Amino acid sequence: MKPLGSIILVLGLIFVAVGDSFLPKPLSTVSKNVRTHVNNIFLSFTPNTDFEKPSKQRDAQVEDMEERVKGNRKQLIERP
Repeated sequence: MKPLGSIILVLGLIFVAVGDSFLPKPLSTVSKNVRTHVNNIFLSFTPNTDFEKPSKQRDAQVEDMEERVKGNRKQLIERP
């Protein structure tokens, strides 16, 4: 019974991994949908990578600083 289970597992992995490249149309669509669904399940376990780039944060800080200093520009230039 173990060899049969191994064969089924290998065939299932082949179906999910590359089934859409060689199977006829209805089965290739199912293979692609299963692979997409499995990928989405595994990706849901990873943390959200929606980080802002540090350069964007730095640009925002520079713009904020420029806005704060804008009114006091003459005083800042005259200071030694």
